Amino acid sequence: MTAFLCALPLVARLAACAAPATLAVGYVEGEYVNLAPVTAATLIEVGPRQGDRVAAGAIVARQERTDAEIALAEAEAARDTAAAELANLREGSRPEEIAVTEASLTAARVRLREAERQATRQTALAERGVVPQADLDTVLAARDTAETEVAQLEAELAVQRLPAREQVLAAAESRLRGAEAAVRDARWRLEQRDLAAPADGQITDVFRRTGEIAGPTAPVMSLLPDGAFKVVAFVGEADVAGIAPGDRLEVRCDGCPPEQAATVSYVSDEPEFTPPVIFSVENRQKLVYRIEAKPTEESRSLRPGQIVDVAHAR
Repeated sequence: MTAFLCALPLVARLAACAAPATLAVGYVEGEYVNLAPVTAATLIEVGPRQGDRVAAGAIVARQERTDAEIALAEAEAARDTAAAELANLREGSRPEEIAVTEASLTAARVRLREAERQATRQTALAERGVVPQADLDTVLAARDTAETEVAQLEAELAVQRLPAREQVLAAAESRLRGAEAAVRDARWRLEQRDLAAPADGQITDVFRRTGEIAGPTAPVMSLLPDGAFKVVAFVGEADVAGIAPGDRLEVRCDGCPPEQAATVSYVSDEPEFTPPVIFSVENRQKLVYRIEAKPTEESRSLRPGQIVDVAHAR
């Protein structure tokens, strides 16, 4: 259709092939990522410099690790202790402890048999009046004591062979899970002492050097991931109703290749005064609406900071 229109006489061809009127003036804004560690610590190595390209996963800085290694070792020791306590509760008493109780029970049974023999003999003698009643009472008391001792040791042995109660086991299992979680947390924090690039891109600024302290609020450097930029423009009240997310826009700038395009991703609901960055005699103090658009794959030659014109795509 465009070829047909451009084959018309000169006046008609110029009218048909004219570029769409500029809809708004804006600029290209980079979506920078500040690379900061999760824990404050001294930097022992800072790799790339401003302007260097990095690949996703590349280590760009390293922090002191000694305290994190100590924390991991302590967490692993606590986990091992909790695991041993749980295993002990599940198994009951140790074999050595059970063996001691069994030996005591064997000796008590021997004493009981002897006490029963003495009680039988003394009872027969007492019935014939050979021994006094007091001696018989002493022997019977010794027999009863021996019976009680055997019963007590049998009960202790049964308890030693049983695992711990369910509630005690549940508490020990919970302690072990907490200790294992602490190990994972300590290991993760140790791994975070090596700061990695989250995506392919270019280092745009380096804020800290080797020997300085970096942390969550003290980033080491700034990264501009590949393609992480957007076109920001400001549309007048008369035109904003004709723009919606998903619309395709032409993007023009000085020195840019033709056919630059972007897809609208955001249209503001609130008007604002024209930002100072695009003030001109014609538009200052006008109410405008902010729109944002993501450049297409074919329009990745745009760079943050460029001033652009946008128009409806033909």
